[in-house]
Amino acid sequence: MAARLMRLRVATLTLLALFAGGTLHAQTLGSVLSDALPQGKQGPQMVVVPAGRYLMGDHSGRGNYNERPLTPIEIRQPFAIGRYEISFSDWQQYAEATATPMPDNEGWGLSAQRPVINVSWHQAVAYSQWLSKVSGQRYRLPTEAEWEYAARAGSDSYYWWGEQLDSPETQPRAHCRGCATSRLIQNKTERIGQFAANAFGLYDTAGNVWEWTASRFASPFDGSEQQSVGLLDQAPRTVRGGAWNSGPSYLHSSQRDMKQPQYKNYALGFRVLRELP
Repeated sequence: MAARLMRLRVATLTLLALFAGGTLHAQTLGSVLSDALPQGKQGPQMVVVPAGRYLMGDHSGRGNYNERPLTPIEIRQPFAIGRYEISFSDWQQYAEATATPMPDNEGWGLSAQRPVINVSWHQAVAYSQWLSKVSGQRYRLPTEAEWEYAARAGSDSYYWWGEQLDSPETQPRAHCRGCATSRLIQNKTERIGQFAANAFGLYDTAGNVWEWTASRFASPFDGSEQQSVGLLDQAPRTVRGGAWNSGPSYLHSSQRDMKQPQYKNYALGFRVLRELP
């Protein structure tokens, strides 16, 4: 019932008077926006997500101890969140503007179309701060409560699409080891947006790369949003979503893991959140 009500809400509510890129727009929830950047470039595509309530954590009893107990969360304001994980193409704009080195793409080819990898939490925050500065909007990493809300898209099942992986070779649902994805990408990331989007229109919230969140890791989750964390804070951060080298059980919506903020590797990236006025 809760999932049906959420879908109904997404289908019927409208967010009015959203200021984006200097122009007044009426944005339907679920619509896609992209802010103008200097030199005629565009920022990452963002999807408008509604305000709402949900129970964060393991609904199925199949999750880990740090996904319990279920925690009521209220998302008080709509927000926009990355339609895709930040790509190498997105990062290159930042790198060129700030003389920042490009992260290692592991030689996997077509890297502009793949999610950026080998970036630390500190680097992801620095990218978000740059994007805020050049766009005139407020970008940041999502908290893990916001991340799970967006990833679930109104569902309360193990995966956002249901209780079972149910991933045929002809149409795999996500990219992981055991998800029936092509052998051509078995040992690397896939290009962004190659699998079905969830009900909010977000891609790759399960698999492909783990995603940094703004939140310090707490076990069990303590309900605090913990958005305001400084670059000098060395507390472990929560990562979400599973990756190309994860088994299917790591892709469920409430899966949580922690990494030190300076950590980086070939299966870890991020997506950004844009606050709405």
